[in-house]
Amino acid sequence: MWNNAPGTQPQAPRSGSSSNDSFPSESRIARDLACLGPGLVLKGELTGHEDLYLDCKFEGPVNFGGHRVTLGKNSTVEGDVVAREAILFGKLSGDLNAHDRMEIKKGGSFTGDLTTGRISIEEGAYFKGHIEVDPSSKPIGTDLGAILERSEKS
Repeated sequence: MWNNAPGTQPQAPRSGSSSNDSFPSESRIARDLACLGPGLVLKGELTGHEDLYLDCKFEGPVNFGGHRVTLGKNSTVEGDVVAREAILFGKLSGDLNAHDRMEIKKGGSFTGDLTTGRISIEEGAYFKGHIEVDPSSKPIGTDLGAILERSEKS
C-alpha cells in the first residue's frame, strides 16, 4: 500500500504550469496583484493601489487609477471603472476611463462610454456605447498625480 522506495515518488509539477491557469500570466510574475475569484458576489466600492484581477460578480464603482484592472472571463461588473489600463475578457456595464489603454478581448462585452488613450477590440468582442480617444492622455509615470486628479473629476 505505501511504497516509499526511491524512484516511486510522484513527479513534482513542472515550473510554469499551474492549476490556476485561468489567471493571467501577469499574475505569475513578481508584482502586486489583487485577485477576486469566480466564487464571489460583491457589492460596494472597490479601490486600491495595486493591479487587480477581478473574475467575479461585482456591483459598484472600481477605482484603481494608476494600475491595471483585468476583468476575467467569469466577471460581470455593473459600475464605472477608472484605471490606468483595462483588459476585458468578461462583461462590463458602466463607463470606463482607462488613461493609458483599453483592450476588449474575444468574448468580452462592454456596454457604456469609454474614454482612453488607446483601444483594441478583438474580433468576437461586443461593444455598445461611445468612445473618446483622448490624445492628451500621457503614458503612465510621466505625471501620475495629474492623471489621478483628472480621474477624480470624472
